[in-house]
Amino acid sequence: MRVAVLYTGGKDSHYALLKALDQGHDVVCLITVAARREDSYMFHTVNVKWSLLHGEAMGIPQHLVEVSGEKEREVEELALHMERLVQRCRLEGLVTGAVASAYQKSRIDKIAKRLELIHIAPLWGYDQEKLLREEAEKLRFIITAAMAMGLGPQHLGRIVTPDAAEEIITLSRRYGFSPVGEGGEFETFVVESPLLALEIVSGEVHWHPGGWGYYEIKEAKIRRGRWTPQAPAGI
Repeated sequence: MRVAVLYTGGKDSHYALLKALDQGHDVVCLITVAARREDSYMFHTVNVKWSLLHGEAMGIPQHLVEVSGEKEREVEELALHMERLVQRCRLEGLVTGAVASAYQKSRIDKIAKRLELIHIAPLWGYDQEKLLREEAEKLRFIITAAMAMGLGPQHLGRIVTPDAAEEIITLSRRYGFSPVGEGGEFETFVVESPLLALEIVSGEVHWHPGGWGYYEIKEAKIRRGRWTPQAPAGI
């Protein structure tokens, strides 16, 4: 099936891409949404434009779609952009990394139905602790936003190894947040997978007194050789 992947550069959308390829789908393009409001209900905002390096590294055409970021309006704006892409790319399906958010999945379901696409959500209903462990085994990603009690500035920009994943799972049990960040408790950015290797050259931690913060990627590049776990520069 010819599919597009709704892609943020985070661990879930990238892992869903890997799953779609394993299932034999033909990933013909990536669709990355850039919301103008930081408090978008639907879409990641932190470092999302750096995901364009992913498309370049993987050799997959990538479309950057700008939306208002306003609740519900942003969903309609995505649907309008998708109408053109469905014809241009001859799409049959849309892949997302939805895990447990009924709000997000129901809206993508409606877009898919409207455009006569099949919504493929290979991570939907996954045990979240199991999913984080799998992702930490098969990918390397950094934490780019921390919004949950239990996560602090020390986690921002940090590479999530299998050991770090166990720490996050322990914290999620203690503080009651989603271990995969499905409710927006944290966001991530993939730096290595079977499909790509990137290097974070520099970045900056922004932490707010209210107990939340984000890691701003300042410079990143495609790495031609194998990437080895290390702390990104600038931390």
